[in-house]
Amino acid sequence: MDGWDIPFVEGCAAYVIYKVIPEAHIEKAYDLFVGEAVAAWADPRVFEDGHWKFETAPEELRTLHYVAGGRFYLIGDPIDVE
Repeated sequence: MDGWDIPFVEGCAAYVIYKVIPEAHIEKAYDLFVGEAVAAWADPRVFEDGHWKFETAPEELRTLHYVAGGRFYLIGDPIDVE
């Protein structure tokens, strides 16, 4: 990504760069880091005009989601509600 001299994993649907906000108690108690998003990019085949469009994206760009018990799902078709 232009302006960032850090490694990026090739072939991702999107990327976010975070600046770590030090919170010693949270880090120690929960093994969790707090961060501020400072930059983000998304492949235009899956994100356009502020919306994800996975229903038309190539399968290799659909995001993988862990549910539980070793089960994962690729994001699928949308459901629109008013």
